[in-house]
Amino acid sequence: MSVLEAYVVLLYDRTCTETTVDSARKNIITTKDRSMDNIPPIKAALLQHTKRAIYQGGYVWGQALVRCPVIPSPNTHGWQKSRGQGWQPFWTLLPEAVASCSELLKCGCKKGCPRQCKCVRAALKCTSLCHCNGNCENNEIN
Repeated sequence: MSVLEAYVVLLYDRTCTETTVDSARKNIITTKDRSMDNIPPIKAALLQHTKRAIYQGGYVWGQALVRCPVIPSPNTHGWQKSRGQGWQPFWTLLPEAVASCSELLKCGCKKGCPRQCKCVRAALKCTSLCHCNGNCENNEIN
């Protein structure tokens, strides 16, 4: 899994020196200012995706020419059964960040944080994810 993580990091940023997807995510978010669509997945999501790929490549396509293939249940390989929709990808064991952590909000303020700053509007202190790196008047006021 560590080799796969390092490979995925290089897919998203070939100049990144990080070797784990979680540390690369933080590095890319804080230094490269990329959108959430252009950063590597978290390790838990990468693990589930890897399970799905192994299931499809190893079991499904690996036995494509077998008359009566023996294919295990997909529920242990990154899939979950949902009512009326069949098998759906199981993305991660972790809760969705947007719903559980409003502190992931980051502002793009270059000089200080005016009233239109995302953090100020959400009544949150700026963090190291922000362009101001948390060194602004917003943190002194709160």
